[in-house]
Amino acid sequence: CWLSRLMFRAVSSRIIRCNSFENAKYEKEEKKIRFLQKGDVMKLMAMTMNDRESELARLMFVFSCFTGMAIADMETLQYRHIQTAADGQRYIRKERQKTKVEFIVPLHPVAEAIISHCRNEQARNEEQQTVKEKGDSLVFQPHCSRSVMGKNLSIVGKACGIRQRLSYHMARHTFGTMCLSAGIPIESIAKMMGHTSISSTQIYAQVTDNKISKDMDRLIAKQSANEKEIAERETCESSDIVTCKMEETA
Repeated sequence: CWLSRLMFRAVSSRIIRCNSFENAKYEKEEKKIRFLQKGDVMKLMAMTMNDRESELARLMFVFSCFTGMAIADMETLQYRHIQTAADGQRYIRKERQKTKVEFIVPLHPVAEAIISHCRNEQARNEEQQTVKEKGDSLVFQPHCSRSVMGKNLSIVGKACGIRQRLSYHMARHTFGTMCLSAGIPIESIAKMMGHTSISSTQIYAQVTDNKISKDMDRLIAKQSANEKEIAERETCESSDIVTCKMEETA
C-alpha cells in the first residue's frame, strides 16, 4: 500500500516518530486485467504493416494472443522449443523467463503460420545455412529495444483502429480469456501459461463470469423490450377491433 510506504519513509527520515498505521489492514484492490475482444484480434490479424519492425511487433502480439507467451519468452523462443507429439500435434515446451516454470502450449494454426513466416523470412537472409538446421536460432529477431517495440505496437493499434493501448501483457490476458471462453479447463490454461498456482489463472474466470452476467443483462433487456413491443401491438389491435364494432353498431 502506498500509505504504508509513505509512513515508512517518514519514520526513516525522522519526520515522525512512529508509524501509526503499522498494524492497519487494507482491503486488497480487485485486480483488473485488460484484454481484447475477438473483433479487435481479427483486425490485427488482417492488418499488414509496411515498416519491418512494426510488422514484427504486430506478429508477436498476435502470436501471444494464440499462445499466451510473455514478451520475454517470445524474445528467447528458439526453434528447438517447438516439438511434435506422437499424434502429430505441434507444441511449444519452454521455461518461463520470469518464474522458471515449464509451460507446454499446443500450436494454434495462426501461431504455426507466424512461425513459418518467420522461418521463411530468415531463410531468405541466410543462403549458406537454412534455419531448419539451426535449432538454436531465435524465432523472433527484433533489431530494436523492447521500449521501441512497445511504441511500434502502439502504432499498429492505431492503424487497426483499436482504442485501447496495446501491450504484450494484454495479448497474454487475451489468450487466457479466449481459452476460458472456449471451455478449456482452468488447470490446462494454468499449465499452458506457466502459472505457479491456479489462483493466478482464476482471474480469467472472474472476467468471463462478469462478461456472462453483462451478456445476460443485455439479453433480458432485449427480451423485455420485445415483450413491451408485443404488448403495445396487441393493445393497438384490440383498440382497432373495438373501434370497428362501434362503427358497425352505429
